[in-house]
Parts: sequence; structure tokens; C-alpha cells
Amino acid sequence: MIQQSVRRPVRQPLRRSVRRCWHSATGIGSVSTAGYLRRQLLWLLTLTTLAVTALFSAYHEVHRDTLAISDRTGPAVVELARAHTLLAMAHTTAGKHIAGLTENPREPDILSYSDDYASLLNEARQSLDRAGRTNALGREDRQKLRIVSGLVDGYAKWIDGAQTRYREPVLSLAILSYADEMMSDPSGVLDRIAKLKLTQSEALKRQQEWGIAPWLTWPIAVVSCLLLGVRLVGIQFFLRRRFRLRLSIPLAAVTLLLAALPVLGFGTLQAHKYQAAVRDIAAGLEPARPMATIDQAQSHMAKRLSRYDAVGWARVTLFVPLAGVLMAGVVLLTLQSHLAQYTYPRKPGGGRR
Repeated sequence: MIQQSVRRPVRQPLRRSVRRCWHSATGIGSVSTAGYLRRQLLWLLTLTTLAVTALFSAYHEVHRDTLAISDRTGPAVVELARAHTLLAMAHTTAGKHIAGLTENPREPDILSYSDDYASLLNEARQSLDRAGRTNALGREDRQKLRIVSGLVDGYAKWIDGAQTRYREPVLSLAILSYADEMMSDPSGVLDRIAKLKLTQSEALKRQQEWGIAPWLTWPIAVVSCLLLGVRLVGIQFFLRRRFRLRLSIPLAAVTLLLAALPVLGFGTLQAHKYQAAVRDIAAGLEPARPMATIDQAQSHMAKRLSRYDAVGWARVTLFVPLAGVLMAGVVLLTLQSHLAQYTYPRKPGGGRR
């Protein structure tokens, strides 16, 4: 009995609020037609503006990150991981080649280590260049990348020097040792690339996470669209009752546009799934991963992009403000025409009364 008595006072104000909202939307009660239409025009334009603004903010926030991940951050992580692996392979190859030459200076270089090293080094440089051209790196990181590229050039010169002096084993191995420090020390080339890759992985993680804005703006957008839908349906009842109009097609079209809300919500979830998938793939690209793993990761990113149609959903962002302008224009023209029809009723001959 106590629980029922508690529920009733809670339900009754809620029912009264719903009833009052419906009466306001449909114009039930003693209300003038002109006054109702003016109030509804103000309500509809306000709710449309609020809904479109909140929806655009929520949708744009997520899909802007999608484009950043697909065009910049994701490729940067892959290229930095590839450059790290290629340079490690090139250094190992060069070390074996020079060690073989110093031990057997009179035997021919039948293993072609030199060609393999040059190919790997060239591919690593290209990966570093592609990472810089993604525009994912900030100003400070771009400067660090330029330093890395300079160190790679310096490293290549030391390797060339060690190779040309292979007939002097002590000197050649000493030069190779210095090149090894440039490549493998804690402040060497590989370490610097790993830190740059870690920075981009952290940026990708931040882009994937939903900030405060979507959690605030999506509820506002949903509530505003629901209230807008109630008002649009209510005005149809009013027009049928006062104007003997079965259905206002322009207002019905505006109401149908509200069905885009769940579609956009689905698109946002698809984009979020893509972002989470890329984050997980990038997390597996630890330093010194095999080239096959890196190529596979790049392929997986491309497949996830296609699977969730992340770029396609991002392009829909422009639809939101355009739809808002269209809805507001249709509402304004339709209600103004009814206001003019009611305020200045026409004579049978076509003139004003």
C-alpha cells in the first residue's frame, strides 16, 4: 500500500506533463488559430535549430576522428613500424656482410648482402618519408622525424665506410661498431622511431575514445528530435481540425526526415567500431615485428575501413546542416502560408476581405 501511494504521486505529474505537452502540440482547448500557428512556428524553428546543432556536433565529433585515423594516424603508425623493421633488417644484413668481408677479404661476395642492404635501407627511407607526408605528426614530431632521417643518412655513410675498408678488419669493424651505436643505442635511430610510433599510437587511442561532447550532445539531439516529432504530428491534427486539411505534405516530409536520426546513430556506431579495430591492430605493431605482420596489419586496416564504410558515413556529415536548413525553410513557408490564409481570408472572387 505504501509503495502504491508513492508511485501515484510520481506518475500523476508525469501524466499531466505529457498531457499538457500533447495539448500544446495539437492546440486542444480555447486557443486562437493565429496564436497557435505563431507559437508552433517558434517552437518548431527552435527545436529544429537545437536538434540539428546538437546532432551535427555529436556526429561531426566522431567522424572527424574517423577521417584522421584512416588518412593520417593509422598510416603513420604502419609506416613508422615498417621503417623500424626495415632498418633493423638492413642493419643486420650490413653487419653480416661486413663481417664476412673482413673475415674472408679475398673471397667473392656471392651472397649479395650489399644489394639487399641497399634495398632495405631505401625502402626504410621511403617509409619514413610517407610517415611524414601523412600530416599526422605534430610540429615537434616532424622535427624529430627529420633528425631521424639525418641520422639514417649518417648511418649509411658509416656503413659504406666500413664496407670500403673491409681489407682493414680492425678499422672496418670499429666503424661498424660506431654505426651499430647510431642504430641500436637507447638514443639511436630505432629507439627514436619507436618513440615516434608510440606517440602516434597514443594519438590514435585518444581519437578512438569518445570525448565528453558526444555523450552530452547525442541525448540533446534525441530529445529535441522527439519533441520536434511530437510538435509536427500535433500540428497535423490541428490543421485537420481547423483547416479541414487531411495531411500537410510538406510537414509530413519534414517529419519523415527525423527518421534519419537512428540511421545517423547507426553510422556513428559503425565509425566507432572501425576506430576501435584500428586501435587494436595498431597495438599489435610492436617494434621489430616481421614485415609480413606489418603488411597484414595494413591490409586489415583497409578491410575494416571498407567493412564499416567509415569514410562513407563521414561524408554524410554535411547532410545534417543541409537537412536542418531544408526543414526550417519548409516549416517557415508552410506555417506562414497558413497564417496568411487565416489572417487574410480570401473572397470567392479572389480578393481580400
